[in-house]
Amino acid sequence: MLRQIFGLIVIVCFLSVVLPASAITVTVNADAAKAVLQALQNPALSYDEALRIAQLPGNQGIIRKENEFKVPVSNESFANALVAAAHGQKATDPNQVDLFFDIVKPKAPQLLELVRQIEANPETFQASIEKRIGLFTLPGSEIRLQGYIVAGGDGGGYAFGDTNFYLNIGFMDDIVLAKSATTHELYHAVQGAFAVERGPAAEPSGLALSPVRLACAGTARLFASLYEEGTATYVEDISLLPQSHSESATRKLADMTDGLRHIHDSATLLELSVTGLRSANAVSYDDVYDVGFLGHGVLYNIGYVMAKAIVENDGPQGLAAFLKRPPYKFVLRYTQLPAYGMDKDHPTLGPNTIDAANQLANGCN
Repeated sequence: MLRQIFGLIVIVCFLSVVLPASAITVTVNADAAKAVLQALQNPALSYDEALRIAQLPGNQGIIRKENEFKVPVSNESFANALVAAAHGQKATDPNQVDLFFDIVKPKAPQLLELVRQIEANPETFQASIEKRIGLFTLPGSEIRLQGYIVAGGDGGGYAFGDTNFYLNIGFMDDIVLAKSATTHELYHAVQGAFAVERGPAAEPSGLALSPVRLACAGTARLFASLYEEGTATYVEDISLLPQSHSESATRKLADMTDGLRHIHDSATLLELSVTGLRSANAVSYDDVYDVGFLGHGVLYNIGYVMAKAIVENDGPQGLAAFLKRPPYKFVLRYTQLPAYGMDKDHPTLGPNTIDAANQLANGCN
């Protein structure tokens, strides 16, 4: 998740195509975004119609993501927020504010045009995405991916660790940023297709874990997030963002540029996060995630640098191989590169970070 399309993808409701090099089928549904954007321009919108819109699969993804952020949005509060925005009223429920319909509403005509532009010129939209994603996916894969375009909620896009992905155009102003965010989220869906092969990121719930197993569970989840976000950020190709004229792209590029300039801070935060998860009074993983991956997403930066270094040494398929490997191997492979620790583009990782990866490699013994 920056909180923040593979193969031959056409953004048209329920139209699927297959990437020739692999048996990978992508279906993208824009119904949720269209319904919300049209509803926001309807001052006579009824609650019943808003409730129907809330129940569309894409908007269910928005609700699920808000709940993941500990914002208790429901079908009913989603509908109430949509009606309030359509009627020109201010949302009274603090939880409804996080749906950002008041921000999306003024841009509704522009965003509908962006959806139409994507639908009308699928080849233009898909060409660079197809080429980029194809480089970092295992050949011969047989995957079915489902995508949704939405317009509301937090972040430019998100995924939930499975083969679904969501593109939130609510914060987008042009096709360049839409391509970037779509590539990022689609790669998360590709990662989701291989989640079983990579292994569980945490111990099964309900188990009474020893301190060692509890620490391993926390660091396994941390390395999983580091791998997933770092590689997705690399695959989306942030070098294209200067072509965008959107405020969101400018802000994202500035965050990344500043983060890479201070990459040792990101490595330090990773070390502190690992240390906190392994301490006697362990910090909760949710707190670690909030600090490292939300907001400016400081840990995205070190993950990105690690992914970039692996590609430079092992090639795109060298990175693709980690789709089927436990994330701690992603960390260890980075430390094995000849350039590791040799310059500012290959910062060293902290001793606790390396020790935690080795501990996972040894079965947490």
